[in-house]
Amino acid sequence: MKSEALRVACWRFEQISPLMDPRLTASERARMIVGMARVCVRWPCGREAPVPRSTLYRWLKAYQADPRVESLMPAEREKRLESVIKPEWLDYALALLEEEPARSLFVLARRLQDRFQLPTPPARSSLHRQLQRQARYRELRRRSSGEIRLRRRFQALLPHDIWHADAKADFTVRFTHGEKRTVRILSILDDATRFILAALVVASESLAAAVATFRAAASRYGLPGKFYADRGSAYDSDAFRRGLAILGIHRINTRPRNPSAHGKIEAYHRSLHRWFIRELLHQPLRDMAHLQALLDAFIDQLYHQHVHRELKQTSAQALHGHISLRAVSLERLRDAFLVERELRAHPKTGELRVEGRLFLVPKHLITAQRYIRIALDTEHPNQPLIVIRPGVYEPLPPAFPPPADTPADTADNEPVGSLTPLLEKYRGRTLPQAHSGFGLPEIYSAFSRTIGRHIPSTEAEASAIVQWLADYGPFDPKAFDLALTQTLEHLGSGRPLTQILQALTRRINPSQPGKETPL
Repeated sequence: MKSEALRVACWRFEQISPLMDPRLTASERARMIVGMARVCVRWPCGREAPVPRSTLYRWLKAYQADPRVESLMPAEREKRLESVIKPEWLDYALALLEEEPARSLFVLARRLQDRFQLPTPPARSSLHRQLQRQARYRELRRRSSGEIRLRRRFQALLPHDIWHADAKADFTVRFTHGEKRTVRILSILDDATRFILAALVVASESLAAAVATFRAAASRYGLPGKFYADRGSAYDSDAFRRGLAILGIHRINTRPRNPSAHGKIEAYHRSLHRWFIRELLHQPLRDMAHLQALLDAFIDQLYHQHVHRELKQTSAQALHGHISLRAVSLERLRDAFLVERELRAHPKTGELRVEGRLFLVPKHLITAQRYIRIALDTEHPNQPLIVIRPGVYEPLPPAFPPPADTPADTADNEPVGSLTPLLEKYRGRTLPQAHSGFGLPEIYSAFSRTIGRHIPSTEAEASAIVQWLADYGPFDPKAFDLALTQTLEHLGSGRPLTQILQALTRRINPSQPGKETPL
């Protein structure tokens, strides 16, 4: 025992030996102690941890009072008295726990008192301390919490290998006009970087909301290799699972009611609650669009700029603008989540009732049996499509024009609150890929509108646009539309997409000959 204490004293002397230089001033020694207290060392017992500043001061003071290594030997501790919990009591308590693993210490102490005729029940702290030393007890506690075995941590190695989706529990917001609404936040998190690829404020975790969130992420960043979500009805529905299968995405299976398996996105939800939802109490809200804008600003300006404890960097730095190599066209992304049905049109009017609304079927598409094949978009079930032939769809016109939408309040005087500075900063800066609200979907729409056909129509066109945008973006919306219009006027109609991109590149890249006005 004495040799072990001497070995510990020698180790302590090694730690404080740099501090005993007589040429050091008090301030220099204090700065050295602060630096030493931040460095992990291996202690004689085997654990790795820094030596606290108070401990370094105590060891130094003890050696200065008695300059011998023996003065640093640990003090002998008094031998503990024998435990008041007898072995037969432990065996009986463990037997009770095997019968019911969730039994409390209070009930165990009372049962021990009755079983062994004790004048008073044993102290629960002593009973708990002795039980914790038993391997059987630790196994029983794991079993009582539903853990059959130790969990194994997993994490994707590269961005977009695994996407993790879940919904934040319901919370209530109040708008400035007095309305209260219960909403949820659906998010998709990249497993490797903890980057939030898409987050939408929705009324419920419905299939339409789940598809809208997935499409928002996939249209901007491409497709993941695997998709991970709980067994909620939206993610476990046939339509959503079939859409993932069509897109070639592996769905990771998980057990229901298993929150521990979703630790990464649950940690994000805790941050979301502390940093955003609590701040909404001090932030007036105009409408749902204002709430969504505040959420986008919070994620971009606060959550993505927070240094993650495990990654040792921010989520934005970890993703570094990386886009998945599995590009997907907007047309295929739409078709993957369509659900086709066969309905019968009215024999006289040709009307078709879909989701409680009447639609008109073109006369030339009504067959003798009057069966019409339609496709319902799970994100927009009230806007059915008629199937012309496999893979070709047209919107089904409504029988009665829908009522005109009430114009939104576009007043410049937005409510000011605790989250307003984030929103103003978010609106006033350039996003990694494009300006606010001008990303890859808007680039696709601009090409389609100017060229006069659906862009991209193939996977090759989608990959070409994604790569071109990553090399030369972001763009100003007005400048991009002007440059695209002038390029097509110069080239003429009917040009392939690759030639249009090359002409746009000559406008952007000043190092190429024949340079025109950059975007």
